Amino acid sequence: MNDLTLRFQEKITDDYNTYIDELMTKEKEKLISQAEEISAVHQIYEALKTDVHMENRQLEYLLKFKQPLMMIHDQCLLMENDLSYALETLINDICDRKDIEQDYPMMDDLREAEQNKGVQMC
Repeated sequence: MNDLTLRFQEKITDDYNTYIDELMTKEKEKLISQAEEISAVHQIYEALKTDVHMENRQLEYLLKFKQPLMMIHDQCLLMENDLSYALETLINDICDRKDIEQDYPMMDDLREAEQNKGVQMC
């Protein structure tokens, strides 16, 4: 793990701990009403710690924010509210990368399977 990654991990951990500390001061009813947000922040935090690869230039930029975890959470909410934009971004990524073909049946695979149905072994 390089220095920038380590610094980013420390910063989002501090950000997450501050968020949790703030939650601990709230009434139970308020926490229940914020359950979806709490879950989202936790999921984003866990993903950033383990699943999201970032380049140094991205880490450098994100480290400029006082609370990068909460900033990313807020931006996710904006994207979630604009489903068409989120889908467009996702579809662009899928089509540009073309790295999921082995994970899902392709039309040629389906045609082959249908053609092989007619052939029966004794």
